[in-house]
Amino acid sequence: MAETVAGWLVCPVIRIVVDKAKSCAADRMRWLNGGVPDALKQLDGALTELRAVAGAVERSRGARGNGGRDLDRWLLQLKDAVHEADEVVDEFEYRSLRPDGGKVDRARSSLLKLGKQLSGTDEPLNRLKAVVEKLVGIKASSGKLMQVAGLEASWSGELSGRHPTWEDPDTGSLLEDGEVFGRDAERKDMVSWLVATGPPHCPDRRAAAIPVAAIMGLGGMGKTTLARVLLQDDLVKAAFNLVLWVCPGATYHKVELVKQILQSAGVQVPDNMKNFDVLQKQLGKTVSSKRFLLVLDNVWNRGNMDEYMWSEVLAPLKFGHPGSKIMVTTRKKIVANSLNASKQVMLSGLAFADVWSLFTRIAFGNDSVEKHPALHAIGEQLVPKLKGLPLAAKVVGGMLKSTRSIREWKRISEMESYDNVSLTLELCYRNLQEHLQPCFAICSIFPKNWRFKRDKLVKIWMALDFIQPADGRKLEDVGKEYFDQLVDGSFFHERKEGHQNYYYIHDLMHDLAESVSRIDCARVENAEEKQMPSTVRHLSVTADAVAHLKGRCHLDRLRTFIILKQSSSSLAQMPDDILKELKGVRVLGLDGCGMVDLSDKIGQLIHLRYLALCKTITRLPQSLTKLFLLQTLSIPKRCRLEEFPKDMRNLKYLRHLDMDRASTSKVVGIGELIHLQGSIEFHVKREKGHTLEDLYDMNDLCRKLHIKNLDVVASKQEACKAGLRNKHGIKVLELEWNSTVKSDPSVDADVLEGLEPHPHVEEVRIRRYHDGLLHPQQVEAISVLTLRHCQGVKFEELQGLASLKKLQISHLDITDEQLGTCLRGLQSLTNLEIDNCSNITSLPHVENPSGLTTLHIRQCSKLSSLHSLPNLAALESMSIENCSKLTVESFPTDFSRLGSLKKLNIMCCTELESLPSGFPSSLQVLDLIGCKPALLNQLQLKDGPEWDKVAHVPIKQIH
Repeated sequence: MAETVAGWLVCPVIRIVVDKAKSCAADRMRWLNGGVPDALKQLDGALTELRAVAGAVERSRGARGNGGRDLDRWLLQLKDAVHEADEVVDEFEYRSLRPDGGKVDRARSSLLKLGKQLSGTDEPLNRLKAVVEKLVGIKASSGKLMQVAGLEASWSGELSGRHPTWEDPDTGSLLEDGEVFGRDAERKDMVSWLVATGPPHCPDRRAAAIPVAAIMGLGGMGKTTLARVLLQDDLVKAAFNLVLWVCPGATYHKVELVKQILQSAGVQVPDNMKNFDVLQKQLGKTVSSKRFLLVLDNVWNRGNMDEYMWSEVLAPLKFGHPGSKIMVTTRKKIVANSLNASKQVMLSGLAFADVWSLFTRIAFGNDSVEKHPALHAIGEQLVPKLKGLPLAAKVVGGMLKSTRSIREWKRISEMESYDNVSLTLELCYRNLQEHLQPCFAICSIFPKNWRFKRDKLVKIWMALDFIQPADGRKLEDVGKEYFDQLVDGSFFHERKEGHQNYYYIHDLMHDLAESVSRIDCARVENAEEKQMPSTVRHLSVTADAVAHLKGRCHLDRLRTFIILKQSSSSLAQMPDDILKELKGVRVLGLDGCGMVDLSDKIGQLIHLRYLALCKTITRLPQSLTKLFLLQTLSIPKRCRLEEFPKDMRNLKYLRHLDMDRASTSKVVGIGELIHLQGSIEFHVKREKGHTLEDLYDMNDLCRKLHIKNLDVVASKQEACKAGLRNKHGIKVLELEWNSTVKSDPSVDADVLEGLEPHPHVEEVRIRRYHDGLLHPQQVEAISVLTLRHCQGVKFEELQGLASLKKLQISHLDITDEQLGTCLRGLQSLTNLEIDNCSNITSLPHVENPSGLTTLHIRQCSKLSSLHSLPNLAALESMSIENCSKLTVESFPTDFSRLGSLKKLNIMCCTELESLPSGFPSSLQVLDLIGCKPALLNQLQLKDGPEWDKVAHVPIKQIH
């Protein structure tokens, strides 16, 4: 890959610096008409000319004659100068953001500046002039080099000549999960193996073994895809009641592996838990008596210790139910042997017809390939070059889906980069739009199998100026669009784990990222690694390697420095001598540290935009408030900060305060951080910085806003000053009064009216409010309403909430009649939760067919009748907990009419001594926990009349 000698593209960086210089020069008054605006204009001119030259040089990569190496060296020289210019302009911007605006004692400041300029001692201005001279010299040296290489400057400075025209054809979405082309024989074979019960377990658990199957094949052959498709098969889903998915990675450790397996099972494991024996016992308990399927995806071979290590890790799985299985995907047969895989499936390239189907599905989406005969013909010539590799078909198809240009399709088809999959992927990378290339390449600083979170990665891109402003849109929204384009091109793939969505980079794609970024990026994963290139600007290291960095890396050049989490060790303190050298860093990730105090030296990192701290931090220094350019401050939710430094209001550029929402209430003057997004909790006080008026300008807030201590607010006028109606990004609004004692209802009602939210708020939660509710016209789009400890609620007013889908009521004096009034009026309601409502004795009868699908009732001590259940014909899930008067007579005689009911949970209903007859045939899951011991004992014997009532239910939990 000779084309990558100069690293990623310099043209986008030049554009960023030009934009900054223009913005800075425009405010001449800021610089008291000194030499700064003139020097900034000279910088603008020099960079604009160089952008044209650099564009021509970068477009010529791979097609240069003589002078190619000299041009690469020239590009590196230019990149260094452009980064230096960026730092100088950054410093001027930083100076303008000081709390005094750089304008305190203007007369004295003016005289000092004039004196420094006359004597030539104004260091920032001198640096600016020096970098302009350097750029002029680089421009002068380019002419001869361009002539030797036979190139001409293009004044656009863009790379559009090499990139497809982005049209808007009628394309569909991404390839759907579960859709796979080919592999029919392998799929049927594996399904049969997975669902087979096999011989019963050996009585001696220590001698038993869980069968292992290995799916093998080259990178990009579709091993992981086949595994995911198998998990979606109906027979496979029915065969297992616990499915575990783990990506061990290339540098796994036995403690970390057991943690991953437990976490995949939904078990919370403390980060500091390193006791292998304790973890093993927990794993044995987790799989005990369960028929499980464990998928070990993308397992690598680490040498001779693998077989012993795997036998230790997997030993507790022998306590699983007969029929449990392990499925592994790997490139290496030695891995299958280490795991004693009794079944081995080798994937080879797909047949032409299957690759063609996959390619056209991606490239054309919902558009018919038959409508484009010329492209059809080109595609038939291109697909054989992909050598049956599904990943290559997806990536190349993704690259071409954005255009219907015959010329562009021919250009891609005729490029000689299809000799192997790596060259094919490199071709796709080079054809990405220029702004997407560094966004992907920077990911090489993270290890393979890294779980990426989209929003976190976008914030890093923002900090590094990778995201171009577009049409007044938020940078975050543009960044998400960039990310989606990379997902569309198969540079990332999505995976849902529990309730979270994560993104992964395929191994071959990760190799590509490492290759194209090797000049700019490095990753150090042990203390013994060798010297890294002097050109590196983005670096990640493990905790044990930090102390060995000095002398091996130019720390002052770094823009990104991330300390990776390591299961075996953590860094107790970031060395000050390292921190001081990170003068130009924009992204600082201390996630892998174990420090308690953050060093005061952090305030010297004036260019810092993104700071991620570790969960052990308890104190932040006052110097943190000098980071005027900071955009993101990320503090783990489990972190317990004693307090925030005063003057946090100085961080005017802060957009993201990622931390436990409740802790945001400790930030004094948070209302001055008007660019802040995300969720916050605000405690109203009669103090400066804590009044509702402080919220007025925070119109970029999104997701959730929780306002507490509303007893302090005395009038509607005061409440209106919060400006809630202007906060269109707020989706969840929580309003909380302190007192449970009834206060003046007219004041509370006025305050609530003044707190009118944006009409598109989706969820409202109200605590300890007295009298009335929000007017329906105030919350026309509300879909979720929660009322807790409220008094005097006028339930008839709820009928106006036509869009309400979920109602949660807790600790209310609601009666059966009032509940019936609610349900009859809320025609869109699908989910009802009733908690600690002591006056509820029965479910109300609903005359019209109800659309309710989920019903949860907890701690209702007088509830004794569920006879109206048959009216809830759409009910799918019902949970009754801690209702002491619930008996068999509480259930309707025609309980079986609930033909949609799939899940029933009855917990701690201590008077339930017999089950109702005629459970619905649709029931799939039944949980009976903590009911009358006599009943539970009969059921656990799996015999007798009570067992006969529930024997047909596929999944039962009784204890």
